[in-house]
Amino acid sequence: MNRIAKALSAAIALTVIATGCAPGAATDSDSAGNETSVVTDAALMGDVTLTVLDSFTDSESPIGRWMQAVVEGFETKYPNITVERQSVQDITTNLKLKLADANPPDVIPANQGWSGVGDLSASGLLLNLDPYEEAYGWRSKLPPTILQQSMATEDGKNIGQGSLYGVPINQGAFVTVFYNRGLLDELGLEVPNTMQEFEAALEAAKVAGEIPMQLGTQDGWPVSATLLALQAALGDPKNITDAVYSSSSVKLQDTGLSEAASKFKTWADSDYFTTDFVGVSSTDAVQGFVDGEGLFVVWYSGFLPFKDQAQGDLYGQFLLPRADGGPLTGVGAASQQFSVAAGSDSPDAAALFLDYMSSPEAGAFSINNQIIPMFGTFEATTDSPMLNDGLVILNRVTESDGYLPYFDWSTPTMLDVITQQMQLIFDNRANPNDLVDAMQANIDEFRLTK
Repeated sequence: MNRIAKALSAAIALTVIATGCAPGAATDSDSAGNETSVVTDAALMGDVTLTVLDSFTDSESPIGRWMQAVVEGFETKYPNITVERQSVQDITTNLKLKLADANPPDVIPANQGWSGVGDLSASGLLLNLDPYEEAYGWRSKLPPTILQQSMATEDGKNIGQGSLYGVPINQGAFVTVFYNRGLLDELGLEVPNTMQEFEAALEAAKVAGEIPMQLGTQDGWPVSATLLALQAALGDPKNITDAVYSSSSVKLQDTGLSEAASKFKTWADSDYFTTDFVGVSSTDAVQGFVDGEGLFVVWYSGFLPFKDQAQGDLYGQFLLPRADGGPLTGVGAASQQFSVAAGSDSPDAAALFLDYMSSPEAGAFSINNQIIPMFGTFEATTDSPMLNDGLVILNRVTESDGYLPYFDWSTPTMLDVITQQMQLIFDNRANPNDLVDAMQANIDEFRLTK
C-alpha cells in the first residue's frame, strides 16, 4: 500500500507522435538489438478490450470520479477500445502473482520506488516502455524529475535512471502545508513567504492559545510528511534526488536530513504540535484540523477529509518556503503511476491508455474534480480558492522542475527506519545524527544486495 493509498484511508475521503514507414507505427530495437514495432494509431489496433487494475475503489471520491472520467474520455476518443477496470483496495497483495499469470491485467499501478517499479521490472514483470516513449515523446512532454520516478535499469541495480517502466497520471499530490484562513486572519498574519515568517506564525498561534500545527504520529509513517517537507526546505535539491536514486556518491549528511530532524525536534520541544501527538493518530489529527482546530497541518494535497468544496475553501495551502530563498521545491508524485504488464496481449492499446492518463486532458479532469494535476501549467481561475492555491503551487514547481522524490523510495525499508528513528528522537533516546546514520546504514546495506 503506497503513502497516497494510506492517506486516502486516513482521510476516508495529444497529438500522437509517430515515426517510421507507416502512419501510426514506429520501429525500435529491444535490449537484444532485435527490431520491434509499436502502433500508436488506435484505428490500426482493431477491437481491443483493455484490462486495467487500479486502487480507486471509492467511486464517489474525487480520485474515483477522476478515473471514471478518464475511462469515459478515452473510450469516447478511441471507440474501438473498451476499458474493463478491476479496482482493488490493497493493490500490492498478490500483484506479482497477477502479473505472472498467463492472462495478466494489461495496465497495472506499479508504485514508484524499489518496492514497485524497481522490484517488478527486475523480475521481468513490467514491459520496457522505451519504444513507446520514443513514439509518444513522453520525455519531452513530461517533467524530467517526474518521469525519472518511473525509471529503472534493466539489470535491477538502480532506480531513477535507465529505461522507462511506467508513466505517471496527471493527478497528484505534494506534501503541503494547509492553513486555516479564518484563524490566520484572526492572528493578524499573512501566508508565510519565508521560513522565519512560518516559525513566527507557529509562535503567534501558541501565544494565542491555539494549536500551531496539527500532528499525529501514532500510526508511524505520517511522521515522514513533515520531515520530508522540512528537508525540501532546508536541503540541496540535487543532493536529495541523487541520494534517493543512488546516482552519485552524495552522503545523507549532505541532504539536509539532520537539519530537518533538528528543526522538527525543536518545534516539538516548543509545543508547536498537537498535545501528546505521538499518541494521536493521523486520522484524528487531520480531522481535528478540518474541524477548525489548529492553524497548520502538513499533509498531502487533495487528501484532507473535507465534506464538500465549501468547507475546503475555508482553508488554504502552500509549500514550506525554502530557507535559502531558492526556487520552490516540492516533495510529491502522481497519485499513481501505471505500467504495462510484460505479458499483456494488448501492449499498444495499453501504452495509448498510459499516454491519455498523463495528458493535459486528464489534468483538466483533475481540476474538474477539485484535485490539482501533477504537471502542466493551468490558470488559477477556478471558483475554489483552495484549488487555486494548489494550481499556483503546481505552476511554480513545474516552472522550476522542482519535484523531489519521496526519500523512503531509496530502499524498500527506509520508511520503517524513518518512523522508528523519529519516534526515538521525540522520546529523547536518539538525536538527528543518529537518524542520518541509521538511514545511511540502511542504504549501504541495501546497495550491497544490488
